[in-house]
Amino acid sequence: MAQATPVTLSDIASGLDTVGISAGDVVLVHSSLSAFGYVEGGADTVIDALLETVGATGTVVVPTFTWGPFHKAETAVLDLVNTPVKDEVGIIPETFRKRPQARRSVHICHSVAAIGPHTDGVMGEGIRSFGAGSTFHQLYQLDAWCLFLGATFGSCTELHAVEEYMQVPYRFHRDFRGSKVILPDGNEIESQSVEFLRTPGYGNDFVKMRDILAGHGVLNITTVGQAETIAVRIRDIFDISVQYMREDIGFLLDEPSRRKLAESMGQQ
Repeated sequence: MAQATPVTLSDIASGLDTVGISAGDVVLVHSSLSAFGYVEGGADTVIDALLETVGATGTVVVPTFTWGPFHKAETAVLDLVNTPVKDEVGIIPETFRKRPQARRSVHICHSVAAIGPHTDGVMGEGIRSFGAGSTFHQLYQLDAWCLFLGATFGSCTELHAVEEYMQVPYRFHRDFRGSKVILPDGNEIESQSVEFLRTPGYGNDFVKMRDILAGHGVLNITTVGQAETIAVRIRDIFDISVQYMREDIGFLLDEPSRRKLAESMGQQ
């Protein structure tokens, strides 16, 4: 079998231009390196293309989530320098967070890393995972893009912000009292984080939002290598999803969970 043509930095930059990413933009990136096929230079090439595209006045943000190992833990320690994220969000965020100019936020489960002049603005206060004062709230305020590089809408964390805004009945808040964050200088601070956890037995279906948002005409789509590349404004994700949630509070659940919620709420 013939090997696929390598994906280059210029290929990625061209794709970013096609979906509307440009100098000065704030961009949250969900990514899968393997989805591209073979990328010359690997994760660093993708990161370089992103940073070059937004330029000195733009800001790139990536998830550095630790939800998997921490959300059920009685207490947790998030080391901003040494706690890895590859297993949860992939090699691109793991490589990005290690860059000297990157800064990582302090939420126990839903930290992000950012590079660019809006970094302070997207860090959030480290308390709520998705609500007012969180990174996702800040990105809405900044009219940021959400960019999917080979990742699906199953990774669209912004939809959790809709759930928290709507205070859905199938999630609950928990705190991380007794947990700590180790800062880059080695100092420790007490975690103030609160997580909006899904009740056991419920599951989300975020993938369907791709076609719904496409139907609203808000997705910019191209292909880079073998990776579908989608850009959409976070405000559009949030505002359109809220419309659906106002009609059906369980809209972002999968079908079995929607039936379960309806039964729990005494609906037929």
